[in-house]
Amino acid sequence: IPAREREAEWLQQTAAGDRAAFERLYTTYHRRLCGYLFRMVGSREAVDELVSDVMLDVWKGAGRFRGSSQVSTWIFGIARHKALSFLRRGKPVTVEIDEAMQIPSGGQLPDEALADIDTSAAINRALAKLTEQHREVLDLTFYQGFSCSEIAEILQCPLNTVKTRLFYARKQMKEFLAGGVTI
Repeated sequence: IPAREREAEWLQQTAAGDRAAFERLYTTYHRRLCGYLFRMVGSREAVDELVSDVMLDVWKGAGRFRGSSQVSTWIFGIARHKALSFLRRGKPVTVEIDEAMQIPSGGQLPDEALADIDTSAAINRALAKLTEQHREVLDLTFYQGFSCSEIAEILQCPLNTVKTRLFYARKQMKEFLAGGVTI
């Protein structure tokens, strides 16, 4: 069964009160949601709370899902709404580069690991210079793998707006990175 159909089935089972199906959804989305929400709000403590809030809404609202979009699009729409509500409450957004970088795998040579760290740091510095809207579109595209139409649904904006934001975000990233890293 393709992932899209499997997740829709889990959501239907969740709506019927199936805790095991909900746990499969939670396990499938937990890591992706943590990354997405961390990049939006910049606080590990807030991420834990927000992921719990998102998944509670998934549990409570599973019966309202109509299948007009992918389950992932629906869940990330909830996550975005929760993150924006959190940010409106006035919590400062600060992301330490060291926290945002991924730890290199143990199989890399030291020079490769240093090159990856330098690249990650350069990308994180460039991302920090973007507007929130441009950063969010890049995150949903490259980190989460959503299509432009799915992003338009998550952001609740026209498809052409997403395409325009993505175009300018990529252009700005290229300028910020000054030819060092290809996007």
